[in-house]
Amino acid sequence: MPLNAVVTGGSKGIGFGIAACLLARGYAVTIAGRNEMELAAAVSNLNSLGPVEAVAADVTNEDDVERLMSRFDDPSRPLSLLVNNAGVSDYKTLLKMDLARWRSVLDINLTGVFLSLQRGARRMRASGGGAIVNVASIDAAGTDGRQSAYGAAKAGVVNLTKTAAVELAPYGIRVNSVSPGWTLTAMIKDHVSEAALRHMTESFSRVPLGRLVEVDEIARTVAFLGSDEASGITGIDVPVDCGTLANLYIAETLPKE
Repeated sequence: MPLNAVVTGGSKGIGFGIAACLLARGYAVTIAGRNEMELAAAVSNLNSLGPVEAVAADVTNEDDVERLMSRFDDPSRPLSLLVNNAGVSDYKTLLKMDLARWRSVLDINLTGVFLSLQRGARRMRASGGGAIVNVASIDAAGTDGRQSAYGAAKAGVVNLTKTAAVELAPYGIRVNSVSPGWTLTAMIKDHVSEAALRHMTESFSRVPLGRLVEVDEIARTVAFLGSDEASGITGIDVPVDCGTLANLYIAETLPKE
């Protein structure tokens, strides 16, 4: 019987990479998202890797999330791994942020994680355990500005991860999060101009590893945290950021040896 995984926001970007990585490791994967055309395209591209299906669902809609997780009510199909990846970025400045936009960003990035985590954990409790990995962001720890709602939501995800890890441990459920740094997604590669990409690359020369994060680096971290190899790990946040959070100084100001 294959291990069963759900990846929300799994039709593109980091979520797509996570789904591909899990399929390669023998999981049967259900990807969820709001755009049915993008979901269909993702399934078509992932089919060769293993058993994959798509469910159209809005993580902020309680009925949608319940319908998604109810697929694992059958004891013969337990939910092994839940990856809460669905999210949106926002670059509105604090002084220009309106309440509707603030609530929307928090609903998708934080409330959506809560709903999926809660409904998924109920199924895991019934089946004897499992693993949950929430995708947060290094913006939970610091910010370059213009992301007040996004950063606040992702900080909430990190704290929710810790609370859930403590509450769910008695049921054999581990809960961790990963915090990606700036990531070189297909969207950036395909839609950002060559000049803009060069500027980003030059800017990230200040990062200790001197580059943006690759999607597969995040995916492999998620797969590890969801596996039995991480059986003693719960309640932590793992930055996958090429050293961004560790670098307290601008690289150019460091003395040359």
